[in-house]
Parts: sequence; structure tokens; C-alpha cells
Amino acid sequence: MANLLLVLVCLVAGALARMSGRLPASTPEVLTRVVIDLALPALTLVTLQKLSLGPGGLTELGAALATPVLIFAVAWLLLGLAGRVLGWSRKVTACLLLTAGLANTSFVGFPLIEALYGPAGLARAILVDQGQFLVLATAGIVTAGWGRGEARPSVTALLRRLIAFPPFVAFVLAVALRGTTFPPFLTALLEKLAQLVVPLALLAVGWQLRVDMRGLRKHARPLGLGLVVRLFVAPLIVMLVFRRVLGMSGLVADVAITEAAMAPMITGAILAMESELEPRLATLMVGVGVPLSLVTVPAWAWVLGLP
Repeated sequence: MANLLLVLVCLVAGALARMSGRLPASTPEVLTRVVIDLALPALTLVTLQKLSLGPGGLTELGAALATPVLIFAVAWLLLGLAGRVLGWSRKVTACLLLTAGLANTSFVGFPLIEALYGPAGLARAILVDQGQFLVLATAGIVTAGWGRGEARPSVTALLRRLIAFPPFVAFVLAVALRGTTFPPFLTALLEKLAQLVVPLALLAVGWQLRVDMRGLRKHARPLGLGLVVRLFVAPLIVMLVFRRVLGMSGLVADVAITEAAMAPMITGAILAMESELEPRLATLMVGVGVPLSLVTVPAWAWVLGLP
């Protein structure tokens, strides 16, 4: 309960900070950069370096990394079909793919997963988040270009984005250094930096939460369908694949399913806005999706058997 309360307090504090006008408009970008460049790599290193997956470790790792790929594929099929049937523009469809097809597995996901499943759940959530970034840096970039009518980016350009992303570099290092004992001072430093993730990420999210009523009326149908896919269809598909097809249960499966239920990815929404792919719709997907997810994500955890 204390962790869930922290989520709410930080979100509200971020929104109040924006409305107060006492901080510069670039505040969320600065907070995001601190989280991505410093706090998330520290969290990844200190958590994954101690992670023990058990006998089926490679299977669990593969399933966690593949979950975002499955979600994006489902979104592409469903929203692509809906776009054709309902006559959406390419920009609307691409915007929804970058928001409904990508989950907020870190900024909102990490605090909620830690609140629901504890530190062990958080370690598994980091694995899912790495898969999410891989999808963003590949399929997400391709989708943004498609929405703008551009040619596909080269493999070299996509690889550059991967190796320039600090949390991904930290993930590779953490995997390479598994079993290595860090010096106590280094572990203490990483743990202190990792503690910045939750408050700073949620403050940045809270700052950006806003609902545009004119945009809400204009984009009501794609917004509704996008949120249904993001908050309900995606976790349902992942749950069926894990439990019925793969026969997997336990913490890894539960965290992957719960991460699949998270709100739309803020970075995906930013990519849509920067690409001029219906910026109002992208803002609404986050502004409506994040508050809704604070209810739907715990509900999914309860469905999965969390007391």
C-alpha cells in the first residue's frame, strides 16, 4: 500500500509542479534524461547482477524478452485492421501502434510491479523492459517512418540507437557480470542511484498528464480502441500464450502479463509527437491511459492470483 501511495503522490506532485509554473517547461525532459542515463542503468546493474532465474532460466529470459514483440505484433494486426475498416489515416494508425503497441514497462511499470510483486518481481520486469526497448528501437522507428511516408531506416542506424541507449548497455554488462561480486562501495552507490528511478520517473509522467477535451472529442474512437488493446487485449493475449500455449506460471509469467497491461509508453508517444503523427491523440493515450492503468493493472494482478 505504501508503494502504491508513492505512485499516486509522485504523479500528483508532477502535475501540480507543472500547474504551479515555478519550474521550466523542460523539467520533464531533464528528469527523463537523469532516469535514462543514470538511474535506470544503475537499477539494471544492481538488480540483474544478483538475479537468479532458476532451472528454466533461459526459457524465462526468452519469454520475458519476447513478450513486447508479441504485444506489438498483436497491436499491428488489430489496429491495422481497424484502421482499414474505419478509414483512419496512416498517421492515426502509426500513432496508435507507437502507444497502444508499446507499454510503459519502466516509468510506470517498475513502481507498480515493485508495489505488487516486490524486488523479485522488479528484477523480472527489467527483463521485459529490455525487450520493450528493442521493439521501440526497431519496429517503433520503422513504424514512425512508415507513418511519415519515409523509407525504412538502415540496420546500421537501428544498431546505433541500441548501443547508444544506457539501460541497454547496462543490461549487457549485467548479463556479462552475473556471478561477479561487486565491491561494497560500488553496490551501495548503484543502490542509491537506483532509488531515483521511481520518484523522478513518476514526477516526469505526472508533469505530462493532461487531457485535451477538444482532442478527446475528435479522437474518441481511435482513443477508445487503442486503450482497449493496450489495457485489456494485450495482457489477455499474453496470459493465454503463457498459461495455455507455453504452460508457464509463477512470478516470471505473472510479471510479464502484468507488464503487458501497463499504460501506453511515454517514449512511444513522444516519438509519435516528434514525427507529427497525430500529437493530440498521442497525448491523450498517455493522459487517459496512465490514470486508468492505476486501476486496471492491480485488477490484472488480482486476476492472476495476487492476494
